[in-house]
Amino acid sequence: MKASTGANSFPDTKGLIEDVFHEIRSILSSILSSVELIELYGERAVAGDKISRQTGSIKLQVIELEFLMQNVRIIQHILNKTITAKRLPTNVAHLLRNLIRDDRYAPLFASWVKFEAHNTREVAYVDEFLLKQLVLNLLFRMRRNSLDKTTPSLVCSFEADHIVFTCTYTANAGDQSFSSSIKTFEPGNLQAFLDQRICGLISYVAELHEGSFDIAGAGEGQIEMLVRIPYDVA
Repeated sequence: MKASTGANSFPDTKGLIEDVFHEIRSILSSILSSVELIELYGERAVAGDKISRQTGSIKLQVIELEFLMQNVRIIQHILNKTITAKRLPTNVAHLLRNLIRDDRYAPLFASWVKFEAHNTREVAYVDEFLLKQLVLNLLFRMRRNSLDKTTPSLVCSFEADHIVFTCTYTANAGDQSFSSSIKTFEPGNLQAFLDQRICGLISYVAELHEGSFDIAGAGEGQIEMLVRIPYDVA
């Protein structure tokens, strides 16, 4: 069973901004706590590995904060009705490989991402900034919501008419970012996933590219997110 959402049902924008800023506040609090711990470790001359873990945590939080601020930028354009997709011919495979190899994201996501060429074409009319942010939203969403000790997957497939992003992960039922209506991960609960406002943002960006966003459930916590982007402008 699948469920989908789109630009015509974009979520309450005030609530979406509140969601994003709640995440930003949480990250800032975590950064502050990490800095305080580093100061404490320094005073007590605790082993360097603990300090390394804390500095690594700070780096990760700053990376995610930067990503969330880009979401705010997109949402503000939506609110101002100034959002447009500046679609130009782009080698999508090259664009996304560079994104995943970026020093910020490679340690987090490089092992999750694969490319499959079922078609020789890799050039599509896309907005580079919006497409990269769409992919990062998929990746960070899986990172937050995946069951511990499981490995999510994002496969970028070049099909005859579309580029398809298939994200698969095992959902963590205890994650506080989920809707309170989700108790088990059966197909009948998919609408609750779509009620998460961030899914509306992902879908909105997909539809700006004349594409689509869908979620499918396979039971036992397995969730699949599917984005299709056509190569050409209609």
